[in-house]
Amino acid sequence: MDNAGRGLLGYRMFFYRDGLARHRGARLLLWETTYDSILPTLARRAGYRIVALPHNLESLVSEAAFADPRHDVVGGLAAEIGRLKLADAVFTISREERWLLEARGLSPHYLRFHPDPVLTDACRRIRSDRLARARADGSVAGPLLLIGSAFNPATERGMRWQLTQLRESGYLASDAVVVGPQTETRLADFAAAGVSVLGSVAWETLAQQLAACSALLLHTVGGAGAVTRIPEALVAGVPVVANGNAARDQYETPGVHVYDDPAGFHALVQAPLPMPPPLPAPAAAEGRFQSELRRLIGAADA
Repeated sequence: MDNAGRGLLGYRMFFYRDGLARHRGARLLLWETTYDSILPTLARRAGYRIVALPHNLESLVSEAAFADPRHDVVGGLAAEIGRLKLADAVFTISREERWLLEARGLSPHYLRFHPDPVLTDACRRIRSDRLARARADGSVAGPLLLIGSAFNPATERGMRWQLTQLRESGYLASDAVVVGPQTETRLADFAAAGVSVLGSVAWETLAQQLAACSALLLHTVGGAGAVTRIPEALVAGVPVVANGNAARDQYETPGVHVYDDPAGFHALVQAPLPMPPPLPAPAAAEGRFQSELRRLIGAADA
């Protein structure tokens, strides 16, 4: 490690120690960035209880995991699981990650992602707008919508696969809208073919696109966790067309339409897809999460 790296590490250790020492509330750490082993180690030494809330397994979604075939993903995963063992409780947002961690000796809980109350209300307003637009079969006549951050190589590859399929098939190639950071530069070749590539947009514009689209398209390769845009779309009444990898954790959910090959993709984007039913919050799982927090707060203060 060079001097700059050692300096940054020392700063982080000081920042964490100072914050943990100054804290006057319950000695409980909610830990999301599970690639970081310094914070939970220092928290444990300071007498904190730890709840890990990984939004994915970081070792499976790093740049190196996608870009370098020589990268040791297995070794990175083993190290990340070792860090997770520092926690008193682990909550995953995908069933697949819970299964994997259980197979490695942990006892994680499953807590499906659901938008917070503010975002839920916003999504329900979109659903109301879509209900007003819906045809007799429950579908909305509008463009296909792709949302993603194109600076993420895996996300760009998935969006490019779907747009290429649309362009090569000649079906609705000019009736698709693409939204997300850097899409206007990295996917500019599709804009030249007639696709509307909007780049980063304000929430009001995104809400308008969600209200008017016929479906949300998602395609991912590799990765971990669960695609949080799916629950958000379902609450908003937007059907989702996704490959099997993107649909992980949501395979049997009404409104999630899964394809395994180009033929399946073409069939789904041409079909009138009805609005999905409202997606309820995972109330039982949220209750277990709250009970576990209360238990650990009591143990930390004992």
